[in-house]
Amino acid sequence: MTVSQVPDTSTTLLRDVADSSHARWSVFYSRYQPMMRTYLQVRFPSLDADDIIQETFVALAKILPDYKYEPEKNGAFRNFLTGVLRNKALCALDKSRRNMAIEERMQLAINVNGKSVHEQSYRDWRENLFEVALQQLLADESIHDRTKQAFIRTAIKGESIESVAKSLGVQRNTIDCMRSRTLQQLREIVERLKDLC
Repeated sequence: MTVSQVPDTSTTLLRDVADSSHARWSVFYSRYQPMMRTYLQVRFPSLDADDIIQETFVALAKILPDYKYEPEKNGAFRNFLTGVLRNKALCALDKSRRNMAIEERMQLAINVNGKSVHEQSYRDWRENLFEVALQQLLADESIHDRTKQAFIRTAIKGESIESVAKSLGVQRNTIDCMRSRTLQQLREIVERLKDLC
């Protein structure tokens, strides 16, 4: 970015923009948008500059009413502006990376459903799906802790229903009901997760 691309800071313009003057926002945009675009093209070429610039202006609309332009204390306004712009770009990069990781996992799941990968991978996928479903089930606060404990001990750890019923101080048929109901909830979660793939 050349010095000629960095606009001079106008205290009056900043004050007017902070006061939400719509006409002055247009001037502000025209003045700083080229610098912002150049910055993004040089530093973050893989990102959509228009989106980042728009997000930055939305953020500035919230920030500028409280911003005090004091270059002796806070430095140049362009440094502040590029800081906000850089922050938005880094957030967009992070979001893009997370979305790519999700898409890769989803594609693997789709490939597994289509039987186009090795059978071991399919078993691994099913086990991972079960683990995620189980975690969601155990995190469900609407399910009583004793019900979760009975389910884990009988269905997951393989303890006998009689010993679990005795240790929890309930009848065998109560444990059967808890286990059956919880197993049905787990199946429903698994089906919902499959639908996401």
